[in-house]
Amino acid sequence: MPRSKAVFPARFYALLFLVGIASFVVHEFAHWLMGALLGYEMVATLNSVTPVGPVTPRDLALIAGAGPLLTLGQGLLGFWLVGRSRSHPGFALLYIAVFMRLVAAGVSVFNPNDEAKLSQLLGLGTWTLPVLVVGGLLALVVVASRRLQLKLRDQLLCYVVASVAVTLVVGVDMAVWPKG
Repeated sequence: MPRSKAVFPARFYALLFLVGIASFVVHEFAHWLMGALLGYEMVATLNSVTPVGPVTPRDLALIAGAGPLLTLGQGLLGFWLVGRSRSHPGFALLYIAVFMRLVAAGVSVFNPNDEAKLSQLLGLGTWTLPVLVVGGLLALVVVASRRLQLKLRDQLLCYVVASVAVTLVVGVDMAVWPKG
């Protein structure tokens, strides 16, 4: 039986890695920008942004939602690009968006992250927004994967590359800006 070839060329995975790193920076910048626009002094690292001093619940919700909203927009743009032209860079945008939000949801088991925090602040319970965001983006990845006719090998390589990018960002963040 002949082996099926991967759909993505090797250079795609370098792009996926770079999109992964850049997506963290842009996501955290959105949190920082929202806080700054609301008049708060903000402290930013590669993997977190926090206001200095007390924040109203409304402003905390706006700050918490800014990053995921931008990442959701990134995913939707990626999906649109895949649908329009079978864009490999579009798939990279979409895949990293769902991967980041899935990891954030996993972290929320121990410490409520963006969507979980926002969901709590809106009185929706911890898991409503994380499930909606991750589920919605994951459905788009499935549709986009079918459109691109991706193979299991492509999916596994995307997972490995995204994992390395996230691990690198979190690891550098912990090494350069230790908490506690």
